[in-house]
Amino acid sequence: MSDSITDVQQALSCISSNSSQSLKNDALHFLERFQRSIEAWELSNEILTRNDPALLELQVFAAQTIRNKVTYDLSQLTTSGDGPLAQLKDSLLMLLTIHTSKPIITQLNVALARLAIQYINWKNPMIEIVSYFNSYPGILLSFLRILPEETMNMGSLPLTEEEYNSRTHELVNSIAEDVLAFLIKCTDIVKNQTTRDISVANILRCFNSWSFEFPIEKVLGVAPVIELLFAALLKHDDDSEAFDAAIDCLCVIVKESRDATNEQLVFSLFEQLINLQTKLLPNILTIDRSKVEDELDPDLLEALTRVFSEACEAWSVFICKSPETFQPLIFLLLVFACKNPDLDIVAYTFPVWFSLKQNLVLPRYQNARKFYQNIFVELINGVIIHLEYPPTDFSSKEAEDKFKDFRYTMGDVLKDCTAVVGTVQALTQPLIHIKESIVGGNVAQWQKLEAPLFSLRTMAQEISMTENKILPEIFQILCSLPELHPKIRYATTLVFGRYTEWTSKNPETLEIQLQYIFNGFEKIQAAQNTANEDIKEIVTASSHSLMYFCLDCSKLLSSYLDQLITFYFSIQNILADDIESEFELCQGLSAVINQQPAETINVPFAKLINSNLAKLELLVKGWNERGRDTNGSNAIADKIDLCYALFEDLKPRNSYPQEGAEPLIPEMQTLWAYLKHILIDENAITDQIIVERTCKFLRRLVERFHVFCEPLLGDIAETLVNGYTKTGFGSFLWCSGSIIVIFGDDDTYPVSPQIKASVWQFALSQCSTFVMNFKKMNTVEINKYYDIIMDFFAMVSDLVMFYPKEFIMTTDLLTGIMDVALVCVNKLENFDAYLYIIRCMDDIVPWGFQSPPISLVTLDYVPTEWRNQIINELIVKKGTQIVLVLLTGMVSNFDPDCHSDAISCLVKCFRLATEANNNDPSICAQWIIEVTSQLSHVSTNEKENLVTAVTVGLNKQDYRKVSEGIRSFVEWYIKKNVSPRVD
Repeated sequence: MSDSITDVQQALSCISSNSSQSLKNDALHFLERFQRSIEAWELSNEILTRNDPALLELQVFAAQTIRNKVTYDLSQLTTSGDGPLAQLKDSLLMLLTIHTSKPIITQLNVALARLAIQYINWKNPMIEIVSYFNSYPGILLSFLRILPEETMNMGSLPLTEEEYNSRTHELVNSIAEDVLAFLIKCTDIVKNQTTRDISVANILRCFNSWSFEFPIEKVLGVAPVIELLFAALLKHDDDSEAFDAAIDCLCVIVKESRDATNEQLVFSLFEQLINLQTKLLPNILTIDRSKVEDELDPDLLEALTRVFSEACEAWSVFICKSPETFQPLIFLLLVFACKNPDLDIVAYTFPVWFSLKQNLVLPRYQNARKFYQNIFVELINGVIIHLEYPPTDFSSKEAEDKFKDFRYTMGDVLKDCTAVVGTVQALTQPLIHIKESIVGGNVAQWQKLEAPLFSLRTMAQEISMTENKILPEIFQILCSLPELHPKIRYATTLVFGRYTEWTSKNPETLEIQLQYIFNGFEKIQAAQNTANEDIKEIVTASSHSLMYFCLDCSKLLSSYLDQLITFYFSIQNILADDIESEFELCQGLSAVINQQPAETINVPFAKLINSNLAKLELLVKGWNERGRDTNGSNAIADKIDLCYALFEDLKPRNSYPQEGAEPLIPEMQTLWAYLKHILIDENAITDQIIVERTCKFLRRLVERFHVFCEPLLGDIAETLVNGYTKTGFGSFLWCSGSIIVIFGDDDTYPVSPQIKASVWQFALSQCSTFVMNFKKMNTVEINKYYDIIMDFFAMVSDLVMFYPKEFIMTTDLLTGIMDVALVCVNKLENFDAYLYIIRCMDDIVPWGFQSPPISLVTLDYVPTEWRNQIINELIVKKGTQIVLVLLTGMVSNFDPDCHSDAISCLVKCFRLATEANNNDPSICAQWIIEVTSQLSHVSTNEKENLVTAVTVGLNKQDYRKVSEGIRSFVEWYIKKNVSPRVD
């Protein structure tokens, strides 16, 4: 036995040592296997019985092991009746009396609580526990603190809901009043004598746990403990642990008071909070912000900010109903939010402002809204100061990133403020700051101007479209400023981009904004001491803003299109390494081009396409000269992506070809001809990067111009078929899906039967090639092919949607695809890949029901031959396999986010099997028994629980019960056998 203890010690030492990651992984796996073993019960008990301070790490691990085994492995002891459980109970009680280490005591307390819940035959457990620890009040206090927390969630404990509820009532509800009496007794002890067993902190933590079991009126009625709590707060310098526990407890109390119906109770708490501030931070109202860090205790400031934030959020309704009463509370929170330079602490207040805004914008709180407007105005000013960059450089890149993240969070607060105070008041504040930062036409500190500009960006979403005084003044000031710091131009440009929707309704300032952006990069280049990085940032901001101008003001910009295109051409070299910004600008140009009349639209579009094709030609030439390198492939792909972006907002001039020809078809043919030239003549069809972007573009082309693409359809389809046959790239399948969706949907589009039939043959060819290729794949290395498999099943889902009859009645195709799904789904590691398969299976199986799973104009019910095909070929012949792969997938590689999809498919299979078996679910029970027998460590009890849940639910047609039964089994199995146990 000592050798085994040595093995555990060595593994623990390895994990915390400088050993290789491989050795650490081996050690971790050993410890997890040990925790699941039967021997771990006895060995852990032996380790804990020794109580050797030198073995603290080992003993903590042993206590953790006991906790885990009580949670997951209690069935290992129950096979011999209640004897081993009684021994375990006695052992836990004894071990708690010999240990003093908090981590060990906590783990043992959790184990004892979970044992008491599950050990149904342990009669009157609390009487025995209280009696045993009667002479150890400190131990009893620590156990009672943990007990309520452990009874809050049934989890996957092997109990029925009725047993669980009965047991928790016996353990918690029935002794709640006694616990309060015990806490009062402990309070008397700690007041009247010094004791190491009982501390103020432990009393308050225990009180905190049990406060959830009582109405808030009852909690506040425990006068001795409440007095102890506030006394601990006022003596924060004497006992920091008690102070922290008191703050935690007070936060819970004020949070729970949100449901109080007695406003007087809330008002009483409010007065106590004000009293706390008066005694602990008396000068917070008068102290200057710059002196806060030097003159106030940061821990105290953080604690009170937490409490006041919790209170204001909990009492939001009271605060809005009685503004005259609670205004001092909100004013104090404003002070905490604005004066503390520590933004981590300021962030505690953010949820409050959102909660108040949600109420104050309601009509019934209009009076309160007026009452609090001044506070929200001051909050805007306080936040603007917080937004200022520091006058010196950041201490690290991490500090800078953290500050930038906070700015965006504070931006949300400014949106809340704007909603409360209204457009005029909100915009007036940054305008004041802007004017104050400008002295004699210059800005002494760029930070003072940049902060209000940032605030303007964040407010944009809440600004009224009818405002026409303050914004024009702000824009005039910004456009007339001399060239200042690059960050000012950057911020101003982004501000304009945020107000493009407003500009579309108020076009008077459109031209000066556009000229500011057009001239910006020229001026910044001419300025001295301007880094290239600053230039790129400004051009990036210009592209981003112009995209929004084009999207929101597309009609107004029709006459500026040539200027926009010229600007785009002029900055391409600067954006050479910033494809994202160039992409955004092309997206914007697409919206303006779409506004051009049909007779002239091809002129600007052709100009852009020809420019891109010319650059593409140079890139392809260089790519060939350099040996077809990856960098060259990426450059070509990025340029193809710009063509994709140019189709962002383009739409056909007519609804259908019968109404008139599409004027852009010649440009599309030119573009496709050159892309095909790259793929075929330049042999880029074997370059996965170029193929992927080309297919992405073709997909957009087909989806945007649907049946207008019919002149290109045959050529595109042939290229996709040949491309996939030659390379096996999944992109060709992904693109094929869009053709199936458009030309298979004859309900929406005027697709001729001949075209629809041709597209079916095209799809059938792609499917046949995939299945043939799949048979050649080494399924051991299946994860190498996850992207191809994912693209294939995405295409199959489209095929099932638009060609259900052909798909279902082509037996080889139906069964072949399901066989591929069954091989892949629980072996793939990529979430999207196996989710596509699960959802595809879930699309196919419901065609076995009478009602179609999708809405079709021509189909009210599923034909019998279709139903029989699904039931015979999939449910009868492959039912066991489907259940096996989905159930094993859920307990192994499936992410919990896809469990609902997998369970949905399983339940449908069970329903169809039951219907096909004369409404007898015994076939499903047989499947479950067969499948669970292939899983390790499934107890008879859990197997029977799953069978019962499924069969009873099917008999009663209560499919929610079937789903819950499967989910409960999966959660239990994962926690017991899969989830890591070593913390």
